[in-house]
Amino acid sequence: MVRSTSAASKVTMVSVMAITMVLITILLQGCTQEKKEKVVAATDSSDEYQVSLADIRSATESATGSAFSSYECNTATGMTSDKRFWCMGHKAWLESEYSNEGEEATQNEFIEAWKLGALDAQQARDPAVENLRSRPVAAAGYESGYISVLDATGIVEYECSDGDETDNEYRDRWCEASIAYNSSRMGAAHNAVLRAAYVNGYMSGRAIALTLPTSMESLFGDEPPQDGGKRAIDELGSAASPKAIKTFNTGFHEGFQAMIDTVRESVNQVMEQMQGMDGMPGMEGMPGDGMPGMPGMPGMPGMDGMMPGMGDMPMSPEMLDSMMAE
Repeated sequence: MVRSTSAASKVTMVSVMAITMVLITILLQGCTQEKKEKVVAATDSSDEYQVSLADIRSATESATGSAFSSYECNTATGMTSDKRFWCMGHKAWLESEYSNEGEEATQNEFIEAWKLGALDAQQARDPAVENLRSRPVAAAGYESGYISVLDATGIVEYECSDGDETDNEYRDRWCEASIAYNSSRMGAAHNAVLRAAYVNGYMSGRAIALTLPTSMESLFGDEPPQDGGKRAIDELGSAASPKAIKTFNTGFHEGFQAMIDTVRESVNQVMEQMQGMDGMPGMEGMPGDGMPGMPGMPGMPGMDGMMPGMGDMPMSPEMLDSMMAE
């Protein structure tokens, strides 16, 4: 009897401990989720922030006369990340129209703006050059830094207008994708980084639509490719993924569907043309009626009308000699 009571107590204690652990786990998960939400919210706020003249002034005023302007870029000695980044901006400064002014404050303003422009492009932010137009040096530095990232990553841009076809097929398809990007609301029209991500996805989707068997089968019907076949692409990222990845994924699906729609429209046009030709029924009209010898195909003679009789068949001299010999 005593042993049973002791066992029951142990069971009760274990149950209480298990319940306590479960409650603690739930509370900790709630705290962790709350922390994640705060981090995401803070990140989103940071992503929406745009560079202003105040940022340029603050950086240059604190840097003037300090080690900021004392880097020696002709040697790789002590090439820290700060020095490397500064020297890239300094090179752009030397190549700019403002380098002849020679003032340290002007140089620092250009370089600081260059760095902020490069950082914004790396993070796929909308360019903030319009905020700096009142300071031509800062605007030039920022724009140079932003463009340096586009050049380094191989991003190309074309001037496009609706319905403007050229002898450059890639340019025309790029413009098609670019117009689709403008309608997608995935990013600002002047954000070259997000535009490039969308265009790359759009071009890839178009190409995959022509190579995936299930997508070709869907051309002759209204149904999309069936599940269970080969996927066009794995879904990239999630709600917390970088904007550029989500933009690529959206572009891919839009390009994929655009190609299917284009080929389907071409097929329908061919069918309509065939239906309009005399004696050439469309796909929906095959087979037809009233054919002697082979029902279902009008105008074609039967097999007995296609093969002449043996008596009417011309013979070669060799055949005649052979028959005479027999």
